[in-house]
Amino acid sequence: MITPDPTPSVAFKHRALHTAALVIESLLATVLLLVYLITALVAADQGKYMPSVGGITRVIVVCLVVLLVPVVIYLACRKLQQRSWARLAVGYALLVGALVYLAHDEPTFRHPVTMEEISPVFPGAEASYAVLMRYGKQHPLGQSFKAPVYNGRSPFADGPEKPEAWRKAITAVRPALEANWAALATERAWWAELSAFERIGDLMPARYDAEIMTFAVVRAISQHGVAIASLQAIDGRGDEAVETLLPILRVGRKLQPSSRSLVRSMISVVIERMSLNTAAFILDTTPVSAAAKAKLAAALAGGDPERGARQLLATEYAVQFGWMSQEKAGDLLAMVQNGSDDRHPWGTSVLNLISPLVYNPHLTFNQVGDLYADMAELTAKREPDKFDARWKAYFNEASGAGIKNLFGRYISLMMIPGYQKVAESYWKTQDLRAALLARVSKP
Repeated sequence: MITPDPTPSVAFKHRALHTAALVIESLLATVLLLVYLITALVAADQGKYMPSVGGITRVIVVCLVVLLVPVVIYLACRKLQQRSWARLAVGYALLVGALVYLAHDEPTFRHPVTMEEISPVFPGAEASYAVLMRYGKQHPLGQSFKAPVYNGRSPFADGPEKPEAWRKAITAVRPALEANWAALATERAWWAELSAFERIGDLMPARYDAEIMTFAVVRAISQHGVAIASLQAIDGRGDEAVETLLPILRVGRKLQPSSRSLVRSMISVVIERMSLNTAAFILDTTPVSAAAKAKLAAALAGGDPERGARQLLATEYAVQFGWMSQEKAGDLLAMVQNGSDDRHPWGTSVLNLISPLVYNPHLTFNQVGDLYADMAELTAKREPDKFDARWKAYFNEASGAGIKNLFGRYISLMMIPGYQKVAESYWKTQDLRAALLARVSKP
């Protein structure tokens, strides 16, 4: 039962204060609703701040959210709490508790991995990296390079792992292959510089927009190199074929230990595997001297396969951690969309404003880091078949119900592509290398 106010002026002050408190409480409740609504729209529409609807519909939706929702919430709070200060205090406690719960983050990062830990700088790293990046994507040489083209089916569609198809494909376009190999003289000289380094450094910063080597030139040299080596083997020039192949193999292997990106690592693995299959093709096609086999064995020896396996995933996580872990939600979404979001600048601002309520960076990167650590261990132990179960468990956790860390859970699902084929390809290459090394090491 409500006790009457003693005087009209006192009653008016009480009503005004209560109304003001209800308005503030309604605004807080609206913020909570908007937190859920905005992040749900982002997740449901693959990174867009509003669904793909017409302009008029979009305006109506915005007006309803901005104008109608606070009014409805205010009327509901007023009806439920009337003029009871006790009920109002309970409502405030619940709302503040919800805001604190949403904003609370884990105190530290469990996996603060840096690129410098994974790929430390060594003497000569700067020089070798400078040579490598002479054909970077943002470098004039990298931008102007045009790979040779062939009419009809590419001769590289079937690689040396299919000997008969490979022999037929490269002999059919032999004049073009030899002409293009000669035209790649400048690029081959660059490749020879890389091959001469004992190690090829990587100084790439932990950013997705960092300068990387041009894939087209690497692919052109490696594909043409193994083709020319194979043609020399077909001609019965085994030692010459090995000499042609060795720089391709060496660079493919030397690019891997210091790699700071999954892209560079996988390109290197592809080059190595192609070289290994070509070496087997040469040995199966023509005699090779003991001296040439010794050079091939030296190029195949060494390395730490388990470390390389862990590094594949560690570099990817280090890039994400180094670039994304300190950002707010709106800026983070713009990053994963490859640049600033000019379509919805207001959306970026809103997400940044409510970022503590929708994105807990420590919690997000601890969960992502745990997943990467587990997958790296499975890769090192040669158990990529267990990736699917581990990923499904993570997916179910990240996509499950609940309002806590909504944006963090959404963005984490975009950060982790499928790695099972990557791991399988890596170990297949390592097995080929071990088998070939055993073969050429026989007396």
